[in-house]
Amino acid sequence: MKIIAFHASHAAPTSRRRRRRNFRPLIVLVVAFLILFGIGFGVSRLLHHDRSEEEPEVYAVQELRGFPVYEHFIDEDAVGRIHGKRKVLYVVIHETDNFTVGANAARHDAFIHQNAMREKLSWHYTVDDHEGYHHIPDNESAYHAGDGMQPEGGNTSGIGIELCVAEDNDYEKTLQNGAILAGYLLYKHDLGMDALKKHQDFSGKVCPARLITENRWDEFCDMVQDNYTYFKENDVK
Repeated sequence: MKIIAFHASHAAPTSRRRRRRNFRPLIVLVVAFLILFGIGFGVSRLLHHDRSEEEPEVYAVQELRGFPVYEHFIDEDAVGRIHGKRKVLYVVIHETDNFTVGANAARHDAFIHQNAMREKLSWHYTVDDHEGYHHIPDNESAYHAGDGMQPEGGNTSGIGIELCVAEDNDYEKTLQNGAILAGYLLYKHDLGMDALKKHQDFSGKVCPARLITENRWDEFCDMVQDNYTYFKENDVK
């Protein structure tokens, strides 16, 4: 009996080992499939993912004497959009008065898109030392001149241009770019130099502050005149 018991106690595990299935090949196959699927999914996302999550949107761009202006209009249902067509009578110059490092045209474009959704806040263009953004169509009024909605006022009839003054922004280059845009808009809308205005002309606010306090308005007007002449002679609209 002891011998039988001894062999029985060792024979049972041997028979169990024979019946146990070897799942290792299957596990390896599953792991390999998951790895390949993961790689394939990753590649697919790289090829077909929403690029706006990681890369800036691509806007329509207009080159004005080498100065790029990107069209990125505020949503039509934004509070800052007045809508309705109007006749353009002025080009109104402002300064952002935002001296924060990095407060360039792109940052102001992001700012106006976010805040104009719920506030009566809007202007047409923002310009810095290397590019500009177009926020609202020229033939729509906007809230930028501080004169309410007076007939033929700055808001109702003017195109508002904001010049960036951030600490890391080249102000002189910004003036050059602003003058290019202003000269172009005056010619495009069949206006003369007398239609070039300051924010101050409509509300009394000292704006564009630096141009005013440094007595450089006339100098800026001369720059605009040069560009106006260029666009007129070359019939660029």
